[in-house]
Amino acid sequence: MPVQLVLDDDGGISIPLDDCTREAWVLQCDRATHAGQLEGFQERVAMCFALSLSECLDSDLKPPTGAQLKFATDISRELGVALPSEALRYRGSMGEFIERFAEALRSKRRSYLNKE
Repeated sequence: MPVQLVLDDDGGISIPLDDCTREAWVLQCDRATHAGQLEGFQERVAMCFALSLSECLDSDLKPPTGAQLKFATDISRELGVALPSEALRYRGSMGEFIERFAEALRSKRRSYLNKE
């Protein structure tokens, strides 16, 4: 019997579990319940699931990388351009922002270095 992930009131996704994993899952739930740690276990499962779910997204819909955020912040600060909120949410939009302004930032930095 698969586990059901409910997305909304209209549907869900069946997640198949092999017998060994299902048995281990039941043992883990019983262990957490008897130890009075069910709430903590549920929080841990929620965090792990959220991380796993984000890995299922297309790459352009994932959050921007740390390197992207740093470079985009440099662009925004040094060129005085606004960083769109969508770029802060999605890697694809962040990539478009960086692509649009990266050469202008490099040019500005080169001209600054040439003045020294």
